[in-house]
Amino acid sequence: MDQERYNQLRQQLADSAQWPALYMFKFIIPNKDEKLETLKAIFPEGTPFAFKTSKDIRYISITVKIIMKDADAVIAIYEQAKHIEGLLAL
Repeated sequence: MDQERYNQLRQQLADSAQWPALYMFKFIIPNKDEKLETLKAIFPEGTPFAFKTSKDIRYISITVKIIMKDADAVIAIYEQAKHIEGLLAL
């Protein structure tokens, strides 16, 4: 995501929720242990993850529901996740 898209997301989040709020992240990544562990490390320890593999087991869909303190905290997660090769944020 470029900075303009982050700014749009930040504004949408600020307008649509009262913070802190429960936020749902959805990602798709290649089914490789190191990519999954890198993504997990972005979130606080103990964060619950829901996983679903694709039919051919090449990809993993990951859903994370977590209380976020504000829109900037949500953006910070996306900014860290964008460095994981092959990751798709939904």
